[in-house]
Amino acid sequence: MRCADADRERVAGVLREAAAAGRITLEELDERLDAAFAARTYGDLEPLTADLPEQEAETEPLAPSAGVAPEEASRPLVLKSSAGTIVRRGEWVAPRRIEVTNPMGSTVLDFRSASLSSGTTEVALTSSWGEARLVLPDGATADVRVDASWWGSIDSRVPANPDRPNPHFVITGEVKGGNLKIRYKSRFDDMFGLHG
Repeated sequence: MRCADADRERVAGVLREAAAAGRITLEELDERLDAAFAARTYGDLEPLTADLPEQEAETEPLAPSAGVAPEEASRPLVLKSSAGTIVRRGEWVAPRRIEVTNPMGSTVLDFRSASLSSGTTEVALTSSWGEARLVLPDGATADVRVDASWWGSIDSRVPANPDRPNPHFVITGEVKGGNLKIRYKSRFDDMFGLHG
């Protein structure tokens, strides 16, 4: 039987949750996501979650924030620049997957007032020789799997393990020669007008 986009997204959500729990590697996640989005039938989708525990395979992502349309939730947000500035703050829609490419640039993603489309948000970040800051809602967690070799640095001040029902983030990519900061809002942010 032919599968629909909603079926592909459901499987993708299960796979992302499995990666966040450490059940599959990021490499396996990429391979399975490619297969999920290329699937045409339910038979193509079934093997992708067959080796996951039943409880996890049957778990749906958390309900999206009010006002987030299903098509917005399923379509990745792609942000690209080179040696430029990318900023998302205030009220904005954060889909399940965000892909950011900004080598040698400055990137700020402030999720505090964002409408999150899923219980787990995946951020794929390429910011080598640049600077990236992610400001998460209070209580959120972040599993950081970013390559910071070649003089890069990662400063995460939030817990890594999911703490439901709080939002969870899976952050992948590379900041070689750059730096990545992940934290909650600082009391000095508004005082000095800092962006995360």
